[in-house]
Amino acid sequence: MQILRPARRFVKRQLYGPWDIGERFTMGLQDPQSDVTVWLDGLGERRNVTQNHLMACAAPLTICIGFDRDESELAKRSKQSVLRFCENTSQQLLGEIYLRYVSSLSVGAQELCLFELASHRNYCLPRRYIWARDLKNALRKRSPADKDVPITARENRAMAVFYTCPRPVVLVSVVDGETGNLFPMNIMGPIGNGYFAFGLNSSRSVAPLVERAKRVVLSNIPIELADTAFKVRGNHRKLSIDWSELPFATTTPQSIGVPIPEFASRIREMRVEAMQKLGSHILFVARTTRDETLANGQQFFLAHGTYHAWRQRRGLDPILSA
Repeated sequence: MQILRPARRFVKRQLYGPWDIGERFTMGLQDPQSDVTVWLDGLGERRNVTQNHLMACAAPLTICIGFDRDESELAKRSKQSVLRFCENTSQQLLGEIYLRYVSSLSVGAQELCLFELASHRNYCLPRRYIWARDLKNALRKRSPADKDVPITARENRAMAVFYTCPRPVVLVSVVDGETGNLFPMNIMGPIGNGYFAFGLNSSRSVAPLVERAKRVVLSNIPIELADTAFKVRGNHRKLSIDWSELPFATTTPQSIGVPIPEFASRIREMRVEAMQKLGSHILFVARTTRDETLANGQQFFLAHGTYHAWRQRRGLDPILSA
């Protein structure tokens, strides 16, 4: 068996490449991140939407972009537009997601245009390695935990492109009377003019809780506490929690009146003004009413493993031996 191991490693490297690729890659970055720029093309003049877009729903894969009312007509009339993900310094193209307009949602002065996936391209790795890894993933059986979000293989590959842009992870505090919860969230983003949107799985208990409370507090997570924050990911499925059983201490600022993690480096209080069911997720649109930075430093971000591999190819991250 010892003789076979080097041969297996050699075959594996030939098929999949030498890079460490997983669904998630944890990064420590300043918030907002400046590693990757996201451009919107196809609607007249090119737009920088790095801080004005989000994945609103996983199945079907739906991307939301905020526009002023008078600008939204371009999106509605366009047959196809494209998000281009570029490394910030060199502007090297990392991937593309072609979009098809489907609907819009008006909130205040903002028009949220919703787009579904038309096609995608991933340029982080040579195509043969991406195909080999896609085939490997397709042959794996999906875990029972994924059955409530029926993501197709095509959507999963497009998400890999979407997450070439690192996305922040926050902890959300929500209280409605005697019921309360605290859970991690990553499907979110600003959409302009003080508005913020986020998507919650419609089959999980936290979605109706947020709908009733109409108020959330988002806490940024220092990168060194990423593992600690992920310990509460199961709270998505709970109607309410015992705050004393959390794996970290909380504090309740008098000005907010909602428990937040003691280690929160930034807190944003938001009031929900609109919501829309899109498929597997509910899109919530909120206005930011309070934004306070409590500490500086690198924050918890997630990116896809193909972006990690792109960084490894350029010597930005170490390659771990298999």
